[in-house]
Amino acid sequence: MFLSALVPLSILLSLSTSTLLINYSAPSPVSDLGQCQLEGSFKGDHIACPGNSSIYIKAGTDPNGKPALHYHRDPTFRRAEVEGAGAYAENKHYYVGYEFSLGNVHEHLTVFQWKDGTGDTTSSTYQDVPFSLTFSEDLPTHFSIGYAPPGGKFEYLWIDSSDFSVNTSHNVALAWDTISGGNNKLEMWFDGTHVLEKDGLTLWTGKCYTKYGIYRGEKGDHDPEGHSNVFDSYVYGVQLSDASLAEVAKYSGLGK
Repeated sequence: MFLSALVPLSILLSLSTSTLLINYSAPSPVSDLGQCQLEGSFKGDHIACPGNSSIYIKAGTDPNGKPALHYHRDPTFRRAEVEGAGAYAENKHYYVGYEFSLGNVHEHLTVFQWKDGTGDTTSSTYQDVPFSLTFSEDLPTHFSIGYAPPGGKFEYLWIDSSDFSVNTSHNVALAWDTISGGNNKLEMWFDGTHVLEKDGLTLWTGKCYTKYGIYRGEKGDHDPEGHSNVFDSYVYGVQLSDASLAEVAKYSGLGK
């Protein structure tokens, strides 16, 4: 387990002097989180931000009036995401606290990506997305974290045994390494519960970045043609640190 998870939060907070790479709180504009990315019904169908009535990301509120960054996708649209701010490097530790809610879920809907930035798709060890938070393809679909090894097939590292509560605020904490050559550790907490600790992973491709939002999930067993899936996500806050888990306590669910 990461050292930050073993030391009291009050001590870690007093020792930390680093600056958060991301410190987003709604209803700040999307630019405070990163770069808005919208995509239509096929890959490469880019839509200018902030979008239109069918797809958008904009500061607002959730259905209960709580300030949130509101992501919306009508049926068949592929992507409403924000590429997170900050630059990331090898041989580091990163920590994320992420608070959000969803109005609808569907298999393969993805709400977080640790994404390759090299674009070297010709490599036999290419990792498009080393890990992601997604909804499982097995019915009924459940919240999960998945891993794609270099040149290998996607696998689930953890699948929640309970149904995901929509229209309810959830907290995720993530901690991972970017050690060159592999043997990285990945940890996850969901709504304050430690659900994953996995060693021996390859999580650094040479260039990576984070993404937050609602990606894919428009088709599948629940809706093979993708004609009825309307997605709304409400992001209340995101923090990302390269120093400690304690620095992201506001939205991780671990500081409550």
